[in-house]
Amino acid sequence: MLAEKIEQLITFLSDDLLKLQDPFYIIGSSALVLAGIPLETTDDIDLLTSSRDADFLKKQWQANKVGEYAPKDSDKFRSNFGRFQSDKVLVEVMGELEVFHEEKWQKTQIEDYFELSINQLSIRIPTLKAQERIFRLFGRAKDLAKAEIITKHIIQP
Repeated sequence: MLAEKIEQLITFLSDDLLKLQDPFYIIGSSALVLAGIPLETTDDIDLLTSSRDADFLKKQWQANKVGEYAPKDSDKFRSNFGRFQSDKVLVEVMGELEVFHEEKWQKTQIEDYFELSINQLSIRIPTLKAQERIFRLFGRAKDLAKAEIITKHIIQP
């Protein structure tokens, strides 16, 4: 089951995640799965962090860094980005993620979330409504498709 795989990957990362100073969130496809949306696969774990926690993780995971990472639509996103690959997991870290939307930069804010306990670590996951809002804010075709999955799931659980 994909949710169990994601939880195992978070457990693998938990020693470093426990050292973060600020609230952090799992977003993207992994968050959808952890929120109960049945997806077949996800490529990575997306961590939304503060900039200082992104710096910490980038230092901790330096040996597993995947080049100088920026997302494909780098004109739409700015952040303290980092991408890391170990034998178990691909992780994208986004410190203070901002999205260019409606002709201005907007900070990605998460106010509505729930918490999962995984290996003594409290993981924040945006609610489905919050995830839908974030995917629509990102606005790429793949994000809008995920927003539609959420909409269908909420209407027809």
